[in-house]
Amino acid sequence: MNLDQLDEPFAAEDIEWRIQQSGKTRDGKVWAMVLAYVTNRAIMKRLDDVCGKAGWRNEYRDIPNNGGVECGISIKIGSEWVT
Repeated sequence: MNLDQLDEPFAAEDIEWRIQQSGKTRDGKVWAMVLAYVTNRAIMKRLDDVCGKAGWRNEYRDIPNNGGVECGISIKIGSEWVT
């Protein structure tokens, strides 16, 4: 397993755009702030290719006093899971 492959840039087709905010200025001009993000499919494929299908996993835990959920990705290195 070569973990350096996780640092490789993703292909342009793996990047999607999402509008975070939009509005109009006082003089009526429309504006938008967009965010680029890597698709889930691309991330899962990269992890499968580098770590093997059984060599990584998602881990979820509740965030105390927040009501949210935190997701971590763990990779199996030798016999140990590293998050």
